Amino acid sequence: MRQRCELCEALGADSSRGHHKLIGVAVGPRDALLCADHALFALDSDVSSFQELREVYEFVASVEPSADDPATAASVYRGPARSGSHGASRSVL
Repeated sequence: MRQRCELCEALGADSSRGHHKLIGVAVGPRDALLCADHALFALDSDVSSFQELREVYEFVASVEPSADDPATAASVYRGPARSGSHGASRSVL
């Protein structure tokens, strides 16, 4: 039987599409088997339980736009707005 990422499973995400390697990560008092993305998130989130990890992940996912969102991806590739004379509007008196 193939094991799945515990956070993917808890969130109802389909982690069966690829053959993800699982990483054991200490989450509070126990170790959890997580996919690479969720393992990095767990290490960065400084939580004390698996339930808290799930709550933090759900909160962040609800607040931050997804990198898969075309509008978000376009703003990343456009780069910062430049201030200069090229394309500047003229003042009419």
